[in-house]
Amino acid sequence: MGEHQLGRIRTAMLSVLQAHGGHSVQRIAQRVRFATDVEALWYLRQDVMVALSAIDGEAAARRQMKAINSMFKGGLPRSMGPRVHQRITH
Repeated sequence: MGEHQLGRIRTAMLSVLQAHGGHSVQRIAQRVRFATDVEALWYLRQDVMVALSAIDGEAAARRQMKAINSMFKGGLPRSMGPRVHQRITH
């Protein structure tokens, strides 16, 4: 993944956090700003999701993160991609 795509992901993550204040949100934003690679941003998604969920609720946070999650497509090793969960029914 190139620097341009990395910058786009970083900007998208910061923009969803920017609308919210608070010390914990600012701490996460700082970690996003200084993430050095796509893997670091991939793992920070969960922190962004938790922060947004606490403020806007989980459903709204998931909607905001959906576009960001799609930006990682093709830029991560296959083992780091989202897992497909299958419901077991009997």
